Amino acid sequence: MSSFGGAWSEQKLKCVEAYTVSYLKVMQGQSWATLHYVDAFAGRGKQQLPLQVASTEDETLLATASFLEGSALRALKVSSNASRGFDRFLFIEASRSASQQLIANINTDYPSMSERVTVLRSDANEAISAYIEQTDWSKTRGLIFLDPFGLEVRWETIVNLASTKACDVWYLFPLVGVIRMMTNTGEIDESWKAKLNFLFGTDSWYDEFYPREQLTIFGEADKIKEASTDHIVEYVRTRLDTVFSAVSNAAVLKNSRGFPLFALVMGVSNPNAKRQALRISNHLIDQLSASQS
Repeated sequence: MSSFGGAWSEQKLKCVEAYTVSYLKVMQGQSWATLHYVDAFAGRGKQQLPLQVASTEDETLLATASFLEGSALRALKVSSNASRGFDRFLFIEASRSASQQLIANINTDYPSMSERVTVLRSDANEAISAYIEQTDWSKTRGLIFLDPFGLEVRWETIVNLASTKACDVWYLFPLVGVIRMMTNTGEIDESWKAKLNFLFGTDSWYDEFYPREQLTIFGEADKIKEASTDHIVEYVRTRLDTVFSAVSNAAVLKNSRGFPLFALVMGVSNPNAKRQALRISNHLIDQLSASQS
């Protein structure tokens, strides 16, 4: 895959899909290992793309509307085309309607693979905790995709995945949510602080991004915010580096106005696989970053 054109939502999926292709090529000779693919926020499987037309009255255009395949269906597609595919797929989705639609899409598009698929309607953090505990990681290797809608992924979940020593974990980190919570004055609602503590796994983020104070004209002390996008991304990578054997570069995904939304980064938990995993992931991340310039 030579480029990552299109909207940011498509670009991140293309990046993870390209890594999935390479991952299966690398693992095709590892017959001793059972291969798992996990999408912790699987959604409906497909998202209808907006039509670039002036009116929605044209039935022909509506009938040929294009859809963006999500990570779950892309993983099934890649696996079905590989010399050796994944042995098990775990797709987690909290919404009843979304999980039902995902099952329908899988049965329609990939009926021959449905027996290998488990669609679990559950909170992602709880489901992953149970999945890790129930899996024999001495005989299993996994590719995990964390694509939350907001700040749902708890640091505890990251630590648990890293502890397997057997997973490559793609994490779409919610930059936009963090940026919005970090006020210029440093006065942050306690509920927001609690969410950020769960996200980062520590409260040290506050001193990291508000390291100094200055006096206002009223003699009161205001915190000085030092939280550029690059600073937040590097802090995230530093935190991930405390639990993973290796951490890839990060690509910042932006909206059409150039505002940062997410940072896509991968943690490698297996120390024996980190060199090859980083070589592939960093190449793809660099391509993705170039497409954002």
